[in-house]
Amino acid sequence: MSYFFFVLFTIIGPIFIQVAVGYLLKKCTKLDLSPLTKVQFYIMIPALLFVKIYQAPVTGELLLVAGGSILLFAFLYLASFALVFFLRYSKAERSAFINAACLYNSGNYCLPLIQLLFKNDPFAMTVQVIIMAVQNLTTNTFGVFNCSAGKKSIRSALIDMLKIPLIYCVAAAVVLQAFHITLAEPVITALDSLGSGLVPLALVTLGASLAEIRLSFKIPKVYLSIFVRLVISPVIAYGITLLLGVTGIAAQVMVISSAAPTAVNAVLLAIEYDNEPEFISQAILFSTLLSAVTVTLTILLVFQRI
Repeated sequence: MSYFFFVLFTIIGPIFIQVAVGYLLKKCTKLDLSPLTKVQFYIMIPALLFVKIYQAPVTGELLLVAGGSILLFAFLYLASFALVFFLRYSKAERSAFINAACLYNSGNYCLPLIQLLFKNDPFAMTVQVIIMAVQNLTTNTFGVFNCSAGKKSIRSALIDMLKIPLIYCVAAAVVLQAFHITLAEPVITALDSLGSGLVPLALVTLGASLAEIRLSFKIPKVYLSIFVRLVISPVIAYGITLLLGVTGIAAQVMVISSAAPTAVNAVLLAIEYDNEPEFISQAILFSTLLSAVTVTLTILLVFQRI
């Protein structure tokens, strides 16, 4: 029990303090979140992903991490789809539920978490960035398609998906890495500097985003999506590490990261495509609050078993 509180206060605590700063800033000022999210979405996240993918050595273990992240998404999708099909949710509700369960906060929640937990271990951070890259790609491809398809035709949803710039940024990094093309040092230094500022700004933005969500206990579907996100997801992730033979730090990061709350980007997509934004907002709010306990428990279990 003492170790539980140690992890809660020393690892999870600093994250929630920075989130609280953003929450209070939004409540006390007329902070406009749109410029902050655009800077992160179009500059900081692409810069961080590009540099980490460009600089990361292509190893079998990192490829397994990427493959495991894709498998996790696939299993979560199948589990979520089975639930919404059985419960006979509407088309829009199905899309919202699947996004809430499958898209998790691998960036502005998991990056500082892994950074604190593994004391800036370069390999642990690289593993998390690979997971973040997969999550960002799924969020900005399948997430856009799924959310848009809740209201639009499949053709229109595919067009929306192809407009996302992050896809092309990651593809460029992969090509440069694969063909050993060296970029000028000033370019890499500039991109690295841009990416390094993501963590604190992302946490403040997360807190400010939560300040815009109105607390409501009237959507029972939210609790089921949270259960899938915070409990079922790390169980599946653990099974995937055993299936693929991933061990050590890579396995630990994979399982801990999989327990993160619903991604803030999910509500941005819901608002953009008018697809159950209230449902997604509540899923983000409650999953983030409850994650203080569930993620701490996941960390304890991971370090006991992996």
